[in-house]
Amino acid sequence: MNIINDLASSQKGLFTAAQATALGVDRMSLSRLAAHGQIEPVARGVFKAAAAPSIRGEDVYAAWLATDPANPAYLRPPNGNVCVASLGTAAWLHGLGELKPEPITFSHPNRKQTRNPSVRFLRRSLPADDVCIAEGIPTTTPRRTILDLLDYGEDLSLIAAALRDAGLSGPSTGIRDEINSRAKKCGFDKGFDLYAHLRRA
Repeated sequence: MNIINDLASSQKGLFTAAQATALGVDRMSLSRLAAHGQIEPVARGVFKAAAAPSIRGEDVYAAWLATDPANPAYLRPPNGNVCVASLGTAAWLHGLGELKPEPITFSHPNRKQTRNPSVRFLRRSLPADDVCIAEGIPTTTPRRTILDLLDYGEDLSLIAAALRDAGLSGPSTGIRDEINSRAKKCGFDKGFDLYAHLRRA
């Protein structure tokens, strides 16, 4: 059990079955540990050490671990080459507005599939400048998140609240021009000051 606890301690108390197997803990042993209440399943192929405290975003973190189950979190590069939390999930991780994390959304440069109906993937490449770490998970930056919410058709009132919380009002951010360039996509006339509209909302 010590080897499991060491692994889980580096991943917010969670670990995957594949990670445990790589350390010599087979499926039968995991089943035995679960039966004795020493670990508990939190998602398909993801477990939690029973002594670990509950954390905010446990479902999101478990889903992220499951995107690359054999690879420990500390070996995953903090850039766009791994699954990156995006859209409402990213906004929620950053504490922007009132968006919910579900469906748990990740971006990845290659096509990925899942059996988990609460998880979805966007196939796209993200430059390193658009990725940061939030709650231990590679996540789109607040700026990229706001722009993505516009690009993927999120409710403008929710985007307005997220923009307010993101603190991106300074001219140096360039966010105003980027938002206004999406005005037509959001149903407004070309040249409409969408940024000001969102700030007033």
